[in-house]
Amino acid sequence: MSLIFVSYKVKTIDSMKKVILLGSAKSTEAYVTELSRIKNVEVIGFLDPDSKQNKSLFDDFFQFMDLLEKANIFIVCREVKALDFEIVRQMIRFGKHVFVDGFREWSTHEIEEIEKLRFESQVVFQFGNTLYGKPVFTTALNLVKKPRFIKVEKHCQPPKPGTFENWIFTQLSEEFDLVQRLMQSSIRSVSARPMFLFGEDPDMLNIHIEFHNDAICHFSVGRAIDKNIHRIRVYQPETLLSIDLKGNNLEESRMKGETEQLSLDLDIQNSNIDNNPEMVTLERHVMLYDHRVKDLTNFFENIDKRLTPLSTLDHLMGVADICEVVCEKVKRRYQSL
Repeated sequence: MSLIFVSYKVKTIDSMKKVILLGSAKSTEAYVTELSRIKNVEVIGFLDPDSKQNKSLFDDFFQFMDLLEKANIFIVCREVKALDFEIVRQMIRFGKHVFVDGFREWSTHEIEEIEKLRFESQVVFQFGNTLYGKPVFTTALNLVKKPRFIKVEKHCQPPKPGTFENWIFTQLSEEFDLVQRLMQSSIRSVSARPMFLFGEDPDMLNIHIEFHNDAICHFSVGRAIDKNIHRIRVYQPETLLSIDLKGNNLEESRMKGETEQLSLDLDIQNSNIDNNPEMVTLERHVMLYDHRVKDLTNFFENIDKRLTPLSTLDHLMGVADICEVVCEKVKRRYQSL
């Protein structure tokens, strides 16, 4: 075990939370620094699941049990690719708290199984470093009131043949999460259609979601969207919020007349809202902070106080449901994807 396990151990106190980082030496560096600032946290070491020399450890039940005994908390870095579902299942089963950097592409059945084990063992399972905790979005949340229409635009490269399911999750999982939290309503219907503009690969994917509270969300994603665009526009009574997730900017627009209502028609058919003379637009100040440090601090607070994390398996379940429906809608007509 010592040949593949690098130790950072400096002291041992009974109340210490012993942490093992899953990731490469490079990807765990920042975590070691950040965790050193949190009281009663001891980083035992790191282990890279993507390394071939460590494969036997995770495959061998007794070696893996030995690893689990060394810590009561496991933190999974975003760069880790070979995070087998069974590894996470066993961690939860044996009462380990788990922090995962970013959402993971698990099926609804797998998520249900992990959540059942988590409930039985009463441990904290938390996703961190997602768009939901980004400073610009947490600032925008204070201004959101009963959204009626949400428009999501994102530039990205098209999916390669046979990779559509993974592409949907990679490109839109966190955006799906944001929209569901903003709407606070269950989904009534979903429609999805790719657009082929310049070749055989889809240049843009349009997704239309209707909610039971009669609100609507529209996604436009792909290379046909202008470069550097990653934006969410939230239309609600009297105001429009423009959340620039790439530029970390937030704007709030209102009609000039106090009694006028904000019309959705201003921007659904065209994109001239930014230059509309009837609108007054203010740039809202975004309070900057270290996203990951805040998530980690919150994670250990949740362990100590038995609180519910901001991003849980329930949120990933909502994402997985939408991803599965979108994939089913698209691949029914476009099997080559």
